[in-house]
Amino acid sequence: MLPTVALPIHQPPPPKRPTQHRWLWWLLGIGLVLGGLLLAASQLLDPWLRRQAEQQVARQSQGRYLLRIGSLDTKLWQGTVHLRNIRLRTAAGTSPDTASLPRLQLRLGRLDVVGVGLVALLRRNLVPIDSIGLDSLNLHLAALPKTASSQPLHVRLPVAGIRLRSLAVRHTQVRYGQLLHPTVQVGQSTVVLRDVLLNAAGASDSGRLGYAAAVAGQVRGLVVQVPGHTLRLVRGQVSSETGKLTLDSAVVHPGTPISAQRTAAIRVQTVVPHLALTGLDVAGLARRRFRADSLRLTLTHLALTLPATPPPPLHELLAAYFTEFRLGHMLFRNETMRLDGLDQAPTLRNVRLQATDVQVLPRNHSTLYYARAWAVQTGRMRATLDAPYYTLAWQALRADTRTQQLHLTNLGLTPTMDVVKMSRRKKHAVSRIVVRLSELAVAGLNYHKALRDHQLIARQLTLRNGLVHTTGDGRFAQNPKQSVATPEALAALPFQISIDRVRIRRGTVNMVYRSPRDPQPGTLSINQLAVTLRNFSNDPRRMSAAHPLTGEASGRLQNQCAARLSLRANLLDPTGRHTLSGVFTTASLGILNPMTIPTRGVAFRSGTVQRIRFQMRLDQQQAVGTMWGEYTDLKLQLLNKNNKAGLLKRVETSLINGIAVRDNNPRKPGKPLKEGQILSRRELRYSVFTLWRQGLVSGALNSVGIPKKIARNLSEGE
Repeated sequence: MLPTVALPIHQPPPPKRPTQHRWLWWLLGIGLVLGGLLLAASQLLDPWLRRQAEQQVARQSQGRYLLRIGSLDTKLWQGTVHLRNIRLRTAAGTSPDTASLPRLQLRLGRLDVVGVGLVALLRRNLVPIDSIGLDSLNLHLAALPKTASSQPLHVRLPVAGIRLRSLAVRHTQVRYGQLLHPTVQVGQSTVVLRDVLLNAAGASDSGRLGYAAAVAGQVRGLVVQVPGHTLRLVRGQVSSETGKLTLDSAVVHPGTPISAQRTAAIRVQTVVPHLALTGLDVAGLARRRFRADSLRLTLTHLALTLPATPPPPLHELLAAYFTEFRLGHMLFRNETMRLDGLDQAPTLRNVRLQATDVQVLPRNHSTLYYARAWAVQTGRMRATLDAPYYTLAWQALRADTRTQQLHLTNLGLTPTMDVVKMSRRKKHAVSRIVVRLSELAVAGLNYHKALRDHQLIARQLTLRNGLVHTTGDGRFAQNPKQSVATPEALAALPFQISIDRVRIRRGTVNMVYRSPRDPQPGTLSINQLAVTLRNFSNDPRRMSAAHPLTGEASGRLQNQCAARLSLRANLLDPTGRHTLSGVFTTASLGILNPMTIPTRGVAFRSGTVQRIRFQMRLDQQQAVGTMWGEYTDLKLQLLNKNNKAGLLKRVETSLINGIAVRDNNPRKPGKPLKEGQILSRRELRYSVFTLWRQGLVSGALNSVGIPKKIARNLSEGE
């Protein structure tokens, strides 16, 4: 048997495990560990941050404020923080040392901070933040802080600054003041700030508003209580990027009703459907600088009661808020306007006011009431004049400072009572005056002189289709004061007036006078009146004896007798000296009966005028002159108080017609005219027009044969 030899069997070695992927397992393990730690840390970090925030608020406010945060969620790697259901309120029984901090209650639905630069935050550098959003904020602030920090916000930051792309505060409700009667109440508002730079560079950037490059906001349901007034606003919005501010449906109510009774402060009641401000430099407002391109303001109603003491000028009032105030163009529209606190109490409709280049400066000789140019239009205006006796009204007004035009249509002066009641209230005889004027136009009006220097300077004043109706009652005592309807009264005006030309076209004057002797009033009319006056002025540089007022007038007496008058007067002559001349053409003397019968008891039975000429010199003492009257077949009739020709009056009439009255002038053809002497004393209580009439009556009576003294006495009403 052969020996057995064990031969070695070759077996392959076991395969080696690859080592090049082991580090992945290590990283995975480390990641799981770190993830677990971070997860645990995040679970612990959020509650810790919430507690720290609540404790810091209590600590920094010395226990005055209590902060509660419903939830806080942080994502460090994303740099986000989300807070929900935030409550901040003033704690009861806090230390008096904290009284400078305002009492408040705050509820915030959510606060989201996104994109915080953690590295910059840890290094206390300029921290970038993508956005901060606050939603559903409800704030009640009892009062503003009594003291404010003197340091700007960026100085008090714990970092070098913050660069915030967007800050939005949405769905905000605010109440300021007492809980039940807040001073300011905001129904809902939204504010968005873009590119906020909280550092020294952002604070010094003149193009920013409160560190923000752009600001936009919207408010609804705003109620503001200011001293004496309440402001309610349905909606308003503003944007610094578009430079536009709009307000819709605003109402202002005064604390006390609008009335004629004045108070210390102005009272305003108005409804503002729309206000639009464009081109507004919003950033400049923070630096007390107001600049805007245009303002459009529409009102449906405006009522004002002026204060008992006139307020300071506008530039002084605005100086407390703005160092500069500029507005390119303003358009103001108002449907109705009432101004109380004045005797006139004017009311206006459909007012349209435009102003160009408004600059509110203390003194600027190139502007009118702070604007370079004004254009005004109104509808019907109504006011009380010489309260309570007259009402002044017009249908429409247009005024433009650039074209120097002023135009009124359908102008009227209407008495509020009859002549008897008016005379009784004034305790003397008055002339009740009614004025109707279809058009008043002023050309070349110097508005700068009128508004700044109280000088009425114009090239021409035109009055068209005018009616003046006067009513007098001789049963009352005469006015003890001197009349103001005189040439010399123009010199006593408290302002200068200079009009190159005054024109009256198609005018009518009706005069009604009730004498003591007859209840039937006398009437006289001047129709188709046309007047031209030149150099109507009380300026000593323009008015003198060498350069007086001159004028001509034409019309028809009782709409039958044509007349022409010429006037020459130095309106600054202290004696009131002036001259008047004229011509009356063919007419029957019977046209005077409607005035002479009820007022003088004299009737013209017959008589025809071919021509009457006169010349008068008048002053404060008398009227003197000469009258040349050509007439034929003059017969008078004297009447008793019943305007009847009784037996005695017929006898007196026969004697006067046969002895005194010259029935023809000249008595025979070819004979010279018998001149009539004009002589009548002036009563300064009567107007200059009364003196003109007295002179004409005295000359006419003397020219027909009435002795001069009797003619004078009759002309003066004796």
